[in-house]
Amino acid sequence: MKYFFTLLFITLSLISFSQLYKTETDRLQQFPQWGNLTKGKYSVGYKDTLILKKGENFSFFTYNDSKPFFISIWYPAIDDESVQFMKYKAYNSLFEKKHCNQLVDSLLEIFNQILIKDGICKNIKKIYEEIPFSDSLQKMYLDILETDVCAKANLVAVKGKFPCIVYHHGAQSTPYDNNVFCEYMASHGFVVVSACYNLPDEKSSKSLTISTDDHFDYISDLQFVIEQTKKMQSIDTNNMTNIGHSLGAQTAIRFDNQMASNNIRKIIALHTTLEDKSMEDAKTYWPEFDYLYSNEAKKSTTPVIFFAPVNFTRRIWTDSTGKEIIVRTDTIYPKFTAFKCNKNTPYTFITIKHNVTHDGFISLGNLRFPYCSKYNLSDREEIITEQYFFEQIIRITHEILESNTENLIVPKDMKNNKYIELEFHNQRQ
Repeated sequence: MKYFFTLLFITLSLISFSQLYKTETDRLQQFPQWGNLTKGKYSVGYKDTLILKKGENFSFFTYNDSKPFFISIWYPAIDDESVQFMKYKAYNSLFEKKHCNQLVDSLLEIFNQILIKDGICKNIKKIYEEIPFSDSLQKMYLDILETDVCAKANLVAVKGKFPCIVYHHGAQSTPYDNNVFCEYMASHGFVVVSACYNLPDEKSSKSLTISTDDHFDYISDLQFVIEQTKKMQSIDTNNMTNIGHSLGAQTAIRFDNQMASNNIRKIIALHTTLEDKSMEDAKTYWPEFDYLYSNEAKKSTTPVIFFAPVNFTRRIWTDSTGKEIIVRTDTIYPKFTAFKCNKNTPYTFITIKHNVTHDGFISLGNLRFPYCSKYNLSDREEIITEQYFFEQIIRITHEILESNTENLIVPKDMKNNKYIELEFHNQRQ
């Protein structure tokens, strides 16, 4: 009987979220990807630039020069009504090329494939199955490319110093994979700087050489981007936060442990994927993990806030007709076991009380949301629910960033948020 009530609770939760959002047509704003997020007082400007890392060479067919970093920047701006809002496709076309056209063209082609594979051809209920890029999904893909985003290219920046977020994407991803988060934060008075930490591989031009490959020292890459960011006139260098997703979150933690950067006030880790791993598994998934905590964690006093979801594990039975029946659903909470071996760094563990998928923490995993009813997607209810929690994660992150109380890493009243569970480590609240 208790399994029946567990299933009933999950079903009613999905229905309640669906009712909350009603239909997409009823409640979509001018910026469909935002859902129910509220824009801040600032208009959002967007620009990109190319910065070369002198002293480190990179070769890709006709390109043989200093390693290039393609930088995307969202910032508080002065609105210009004569300038149109960007379409989503602009993020995949605005890169400054200069003298590396072939390199950029290859990179953007790969980014487009990431959009199709991870943003379009995914299914929340059948996440491990390949979804064909059907005619219907191709039409939705074209709709997504034409979606208005809350940013205008090259607006004049608001004068003054603003707190800064240095964002690091995950492996095999793009610098704009969390564009809604970046736009939202810029509208609320933050400068967000996101770099491309992946580059095409000459041996396989349709895939990326990720930062963990022997080609790159990804710790020095992040250090380079942070140092370049500090040179920007609009940056309050005393108020910088490092936020990463997946590998980007792991990189931010390792960077701070090794470099002990005084400019980074907080680190926010969006699902490192290690939160539910044992110590031994963490060493396997992340070989640097054991060395990091055995030798260098003592150097870091920068607070780290972890986001991770619960996991709904469904036990399924197939009857004689082949029909699948859910026998029970178990809720597994992340225990953050591997991270708790660190006895020095102040940690805050935030568990999202819902099974948010790994890419559900970023915009890339929620691209289908505005169109799930129009294209009658089979997992519509799950998409709507995941978008809801994605928005919650953004709001909670904003609250954390706005918290100015020196002795509190997260606002005190966040303990009353019904969508999360908090646990503190190496700190007093």
